[in-house]
Order: sequence, then C-alpha cells, then structure tokens
Amino acid sequence: MTEVKKSVSERMKILRATYARELSGKVGGIEDEWRVFLISDDYQTHIHNLIRSFHTLAGSTASFGYRHLSEVARKGEEFLKSTIEDGKISKMIEQEINICLQNMKQLCKYQQVQKHIEFSVENTSAESPSDQQRGKRIIFIVEDDVQLATNMTLELECFGYDVMTFHHLKEMEQALLHVTPAAIIMDMVFPEGDIAGAKAISRWRVTLDHHIPVVFISQRNDIISRLEAVKAGSDAYFLKPVRVSDLIDKLENLINKVEHEPYRILIVDDDEVLAEYHSVLLEQHGMRSCIVNNPLTILESLSKYTFDLILLDLTMPGCDGHNLAKVIRQVPAYFSIPIVFLSGETQLEVQLQAMGTGGDDFLTKPVEPKHFISSVRIRAERMRMLRSFMECDGLSGLYTHTVMKGHIEQEFLRSMRNNSPLTLAVLDLDHFKRVNDTYGHVTGDMVIVVLARLLKQRLRRTDIIGRMGGEEFAVILPDTSIEFGYRVIEDVRRSFERISHQTQDCSFCSTFSCGIAQMPGYIDEISFYKAADMAMYDAKEAGRNQICIAKNERME
Repeated sequence: MTEVKKSVSERMKILRATYARELSGKVGGIEDEWRVFLISDDYQTHIHNLIRSFHTLAGSTASFGYRHLSEVARKGEEFLKSTIEDGKISKMIEQEINICLQNMKQLCKYQQVQKHIEFSVENTSAESPSDQQRGKRIIFIVEDDVQLATNMTLELECFGYDVMTFHHLKEMEQALLHVTPAAIIMDMVFPEGDIAGAKAISRWRVTLDHHIPVVFISQRNDIISRLEAVKAGSDAYFLKPVRVSDLIDKLENLINKVEHEPYRILIVDDDEVLAEYHSVLLEQHGMRSCIVNNPLTILESLSKYTFDLILLDLTMPGCDGHNLAKVIRQVPAYFSIPIVFLSGETQLEVQLQAMGTGGDDFLTKPVEPKHFISSVRIRAERMRMLRSFMECDGLSGLYTHTVMKGHIEQEFLRSMRNNSPLTLAVLDLDHFKRVNDTYGHVTGDMVIVVLARLLKQRLRRTDIIGRMGGEEFAVILPDTSIEFGYRVIEDVRRSFERISHQTQDCSFCSTFSCGIAQMPGYIDEISFYKAADMAMYDAKEAGRNQICIAKNERME
C-alpha cells in the first residue's frame, strides 16, 4: 500500500512539473488566438473558441494551485461572454482583454521564479529563499500605467534583467513574500493616493532585515513627494518620462558591485627577505606584487605587466634608486607610474634629492604597516583613476581609439603566437547624423551612451570594447570563434534596436551595422582591422541594421 501511495505521489509531482513547464505556452496560445480573432471576420466561431480557451485555462490552473492566474483567466472569460449578444468587441473590452493577457503572462513569469526558489530550497538547506535570490537580476516594476510598464519591461529586458511587473500595490506586496528582487522601480501615484507608492515601501521596509534598492519614478516634482520618497528609503527619484540610459546607469550602480582588479605593485629591493615581507603585507590587503631583486632587470618586468605603483629601494648594488628612477621616467610608457621610494635613509636632503629624480613619495624603513598600506593604496588608486582618464573616452567610458589600436595589436600577436581564435567586430550607428540633426547632439550622445552600456553589460569581462571615434565602436573577443562572436553581437543588435530613446517631445529607436573578422587568417593587425571595417560597410550597403562577415580569402 505504501508503494502505491508513493507511486501516486511521484506521478502527481511529475504532472505538476509538466504543467508548470507548459503553462507559458498555454497562455501564449490564447494570446495568438486573440490576435487572430481581432483581424478575423468570423466573429461567432472565434469568440466561442476564445471563451473555451479562457474557461479551460481557468479550470486547469485552479486545479494545479495557480489561484491568481485562474482568477484572471475567469475574468477574461466573463468579459468575452458579455460581448456575445452585441456581436462585436468594444474598445473598452479589447483593452480589458489585453490587460488580462498581460497579467496572465506576468503571473506565469512569477510562478516560474517561485518554482525556482522552491527547487533551490529543496536542494540547498543552508540558504533561505531570500538568500538564494539576492543578487539576481530580478527587477520589480510597480506601475499602474500598463503601457508605460510594458515599455519599461521591454527596455530593461534588453539589458539582461528579468522583470516582473505589477499594476497594483497589493500584487507587489504578495510577491515580496516569495521573491526578493535586486531592485524595485516604484511609481509614486496610485489610486490609493498621491504618495501611495512611498507609503507602500515604508510599510514593507519595516519587515525587512536588509536593504533592497528602490527607484521612484513620478510625474510629481514637488518637495513633498521627494521628501516622502527619501523617508521611505529611496535610492533615486526620476521624473517621467525616464531616459533608459539614466535608469540603467542607476540600476547598475545600485545592484552590481564592480569587482576591480587588485592593485599590482612592483617591488624593487635587493634585500630578498624585506622584499618578501612587503610583498606578503600587500597581498594580505588584497594587492598583487612582483619582486625584482636585481635592479638591472626592471625593464623586463615592467614590459610583462601593467603596474599601478613601483616601490623602489634607494641603495642597491650596481644601480642606485636615483638613477633607476630617471631610467624609468625616460620611457614614455612608464612616465606616469607612481614611484615610492622605500629606504632606510633618514636625511631630508637625500630624500628630497630622490623625489627630484622622479619619485612621488618617500617612506622610511621600517615603516609602520598601516601607514605603508595606506600610502601604497592611495597612490595606486590615483594611478588607476589617472589611467582611466587617459585611456577611456569621456562620454562612453570605453577605451579610446589609440588605446584600442594597442589592444588590437596585442591580441593579434597573442593569437598568432598561440594559434588561438580571435574575433574583431566593428560597429557603426546607422543614420547617426540624422539623429543629431533631428533631435540634437545631446540626444545623440545619449544614444552613444546607451549602446556603450549595452555592450559592457552583454559582453564578458575578458572582452575589450572601445569607441573608435564619433559613432563607431570596436569589440575584441579573445579566444572566440567567429560563429560565437556573431551570435553575441547579433544578440546585442537585436536588443539595441528595441530600445526606445526618449526626448522631450517624442521617442525613437536606433540601430547599428557591424562587420566581423577572425584570426587566424591575416598577416598583420592593420589588415585584420581593415577586413572587419570593410565588412561593416558591406552591412551598410546591404541595408543597415545587420552583421556581415569579412571576406577573408585565406579562410575560403
């Protein structure tokens, strides 16, 4: 008897899992029926089929425990039944059915996330559902304007977010019992009141033991609304219409902790024990170090890595720190690297002389560890900032043309040396002059920023992205075949064309054309880049908003 019960239980579990997987397809099927119905002349046949579909879904979802979805489907069924006598669909009913379908799709997505949480809890007892979901890219949009919520959902999904939309405050509060989002985008005004959004967040925050970022969006720009948002613990406040670039920037800053590469320090000291001591001290505080005990080999070490700071002993056999600093400063590539002298020298005159030869600071041995770490970190951080200003485009935050040329050469040589695949993509915004002429250069800059953000978000950390000038971009994808590179850039292209760019008076969409080339197959980095660039122009001539692969004779 026990075996029979177990068998029935297992069968029911399989049934529920199968139904859950097929649920989105069932709702999608009804949506397709609805579209066909709206353009069909056969009202009677299609209306009864639609009613039956809503009725069936309402019954089956209720049986499998999807109560809210069942209620929405039943509501859609009732709306359709009310039109049978009239023999036509009014605009009001059409809008209500569209809302029902939108809510049904949203509830399907909500159920999928909830099932994922339940599965995670079953398999990881050490973590709670909130812990499992924290840090994920789930965004709640709470907005009673259905069209605005739909548009925002599409735009956020283009940037890789998983969006759940709620048109009523109670729906959001119910969802928060099961899902912990990475952030909440909340309207301020609801039927419950002009500051109902802020009040709902305030009520909800009382029950939490951790902070979830909340971004308010509103048409209200008065001090009362902004104060209520701050009291509710808001992290940002945007006026409608919200520019997608501003919203994405804020979300990225709020929910994505950028993991910076550890500072890399070069230690030049003939005292092996002391050099090792300082190396361990740096590594204990999250920095990487490289030790050079023979000062005559320093240029070799500098050519291997990009260092954020050089710790240089003053007195060493064969070469003193004064002259070594001068040598370093005479190499243009190393001119800006901070040099901190680390020596037992106590005479102020000698220290000042050392600083005059190219040093940025002087630490006297033995240096207190806290002071040592603080001095190194401050200088290294400043070097990172300076390098960023020098290497990155001020508008897009991507590498400049000059820096990208260096990266292309470096990756080309590495591909040649290792015989490894390398893909290069050259992108150019379509009709960009028309965008500037029609909407202004400020709006044109916004389009550039949006594409830059999208590229940085969709590509890997190992990929290298640059703005080559104007509206042209380049992407280097190391260890990547042209087939995979094509799929990655195509995914970016499809997402970008769907993004709506807002201006004061209207909105518009933009596209880009792209050419890609791959290594091995070219004799030098110049011909490699030229092939990708020519393929981009092929894409322009073929009609724009597409990707063309370079015609590489050695590949054919």
